[in-house]
Amino acid sequence: ERDAPPEQRERIKDLQEEVDQMSEMVNELLSFSRATMQPTETQLEPIVLKDLINDVIKREVMEDVPIEAHVDESFSVLADSKLLSRSLANLIRNAIRYAGDEGPIEISAATDNGEAVVTVSDSGPGVPEDALPTIFDPFYRPESSRSRESGGVGLGLAIVKSCIEACKGTVSCRNREPRGFEVELRLAPA
Repeated sequence: ERDAPPEQRERIKDLQEEVDQMSEMVNELLSFSRATMQPTETQLEPIVLKDLINDVIKREVMEDVPIEAHVDESFSVLADSKLLSRSLANLIRNAIRYAGDEGPIEISAATDNGEAVVTVSDSGPGVPEDALPTIFDPFYRPESSRSRESGGVGLGLAIVKSCIEACKGTVSCRNREPRGFEVELRLAPA
């Protein structure tokens, strides 16, 4: 790159962007493969959610994006820490990518009908209603207009689903009113 003549530098920059995109796609495929190939009995352990969320936020948020975590210090769930961390990291990255400029990203936790409910929500544009039933399918991207530059390859939410199911939990999503998107993780409380 340094030795290239000036007329070739733009082409080299384009090639580097393509290599970076391919590398990101391979990493997502590997994450998806790991998530779907978990042993049938994942070892679940009590996890203090606030600590795990704080670690994920420190690792994932490089920009000046407001994230509000409303989680009690003692709130714990039964899960595999790596799988839950991977799930929350994917959800936070998606929220930053699609709604980071639209207002704070909120993470909350509560108990509902004997389940621990963890919610990640944003104030972005949401997704088309007809995309909600298939949004967790591998390689599904809700808008065909999304390019690789504006979105991934459609594995992030599939990884979230696989990880949460391996933790014996469920995942769902919905659009918020008047705008925004919300993903809900339901796990066993510790």
